Amino acid sequence: MSGREIYIEVMAIGQALRVAAIDAETGEELVFQVPRNTPRQEIDALARAKVEWKLSRNADNEKRPDTGSGRGIRV
Repeated sequence: MSGREIYIEVMAIGQALRVAAIDAETGEELVFQVPRNTPRQEIDALARAKVEWKLSRNADNEKRPDTGSGRGIRV
């Protein structure tokens, strides 16, 4: 999975950086924040790790029976 292409957008917001990472193949997107002085190499590595984690989590969820969204109270 490490050879996947991902798109990364970094935007400064105050003393933080907002990072959006999108997997090119699936379109899965995630957003996180890091301190403004974080090196770009670390941001890229973290974004890749987070995208891979999310894709593996989604693959695991496809194997489980549907349990609903997990939000709210089922009455």
